Amino acid sequence: MRRILMFCLVFALTACALNDETPRAQTADGQPPAVTDRRELIVLTAGSAASLTKVVESLDYTVRAVHPLPELNDTLIVLRIPETRTIPTAIEEIEAAAPGVTAGANHLYRLQAIAGADRRDYAAAMIGWPKGGCRARVRVGMIDAGVTPGHRGLTDGRIAQRSFVEGSANTRHGDRVAELLVGRGRLRGTELLSARVIDPALEGGNAAGVVAILRAVNWLAAKEAKIVNVSLAGPYNKLMDRALSQAAADGMTLVAAVGNAGPRHPPQYPAAFPFALAVTAVDREGAIYRNAVRGPHVDLAAPGVDILLTLDGRPSVSSGTSLAAPFVTNVIAADPALARLPVATLRRKLARRAKDIGADGHDTTFGAGLVSATPNC
Repeated sequence: MRRILMFCLVFALTACALNDETPRAQTADGQPPAVTDRRELIVLTAGSAASLTKVVESLDYTVRAVHPLPELNDTLIVLRIPETRTIPTAIEEIEAAAPGVTAGANHLYRLQAIAGADRRDYAAAMIGWPKGGCRARVRVGMIDAGVTPGHRGLTDGRIAQRSFVEGSANTRHGDRVAELLVGRGRLRGTELLSARVIDPALEGGNAAGVVAILRAVNWLAAKEAKIVNVSLAGPYNKLMDRALSQAAADGMTLVAAVGNAGPRHPPQYPAAFPFALAVTAVDREGAIYRNAVRGPHVDLAAPGVDILLTLDGRPSVSSGTSLAAPFVTNVIAADPALARLPVATLRRKLARRAKDIGADGHDTTFGAGLVSATPNC
């Protein structure tokens, strides 16, 4: 079985586009979610890319790009939809013309953190994380905005980065998540693999498309990352389902932020996939983050409100489910009893150790409760 990555997916998708998926791909007001381009279709095929190209070109589609994803046993093909079709009709047409392929929209997935003003450094102590940090037992990655050029982690070799988009988004979100993963007092003895997927041309540089995310998954799988933190959230997307379920079958565990769309919003993905660990955020008192998505898919809670960080040598405070997920990633990566478990077993063990902070037992707000670190990592 191919060694793959454990994702801490924390990305949220926008809410307004085409009804090209299942009823799950809707926002709280019933509208379909946003896409990168209304004339763009993404196709995954396990067969010959050349054969599929002949089929789609005979139907007047234009091939924009082809991206082999060998670690996921697929090839990703980006198509230009003819003016006479919509995304829903294009999906139906391509899947009928080429049985076995999966076609879908290139949905957008947004970062899940908001800058704050408070300054309280409580998070590590709250979950029992040692002050000196812990040694990582497996390779760790993240799918995010990437860390900025000149970041100390890049210059001293603690972070290895690859970009899957053109240009650089004007956000420090990736810096914040990287600090929570491998900063001072966090994980030691590992190189963080940073996959940069946030596109400066999408949603003001705050979102990623499916193509970049799946290419990042393939790269991290090839680099044998076992745990990957993903700070994005969005709607159900069957391309994501197909690719990530393949990664999960090969040993990947997803640790994903539930998203910041609010308590009445439908479940966000990839957190809501059954092969993912869905993480919500709480404050220092154990109260739920007001913008956190809720639902039966929520697995665990972690500190994510008024999290103290250091950017450019100065204190910075942020909140969001993006910032809660890295605490769960770190707990798993540092514990030799957890780091290599399949997700179903891992979910049970983490639930047994969690501190119940909501209704008795598992609930739709906190899941099993507050994540707990092992004291002897």
